[in-house]
Amino acid sequence: MVEVPDEVDKNDLAFPHSRIVNMIRSETDDGQYVRSSVYHGLNLLLGRIAEDIIDSLVDTENAYIEKSDLDRAARKYENIEEVLKEKERVVKKLRALEEDVNKLSRDIENAGLE
Repeated sequence: MVEVPDEVDKNDLAFPHSRIVNMIRSETDDGQYVRSSVYHGLNLLLGRIAEDIIDSLVDTENAYIEKSDLDRAARKYENIEEVLKEKERVVKKLRALEEDVNKLSRDIENAGLE
């Protein structure tokens, strides 16, 4: 959950506030309104993600930080969709197994083999 303080100093935000506002507004429909806490929250969230990537990025023994370092540092954010798909697949498989177990349990009860 993104914690947004009641008062946000725009100078404390990681990215230019106007850029975040423009990015969101370019995707909203006419008549759709966005609260300022959403703009600030997204900016704070992106700032934390950037800090995390930067911390991983600079964790290298090399004199130069290369594109491969960026790829390594950003991997967990790049692969999130794949992880969510895999989670969904596992949940479906577990539900199917649960149904099989329940069916077997009913079959055993019906057969009087308890």
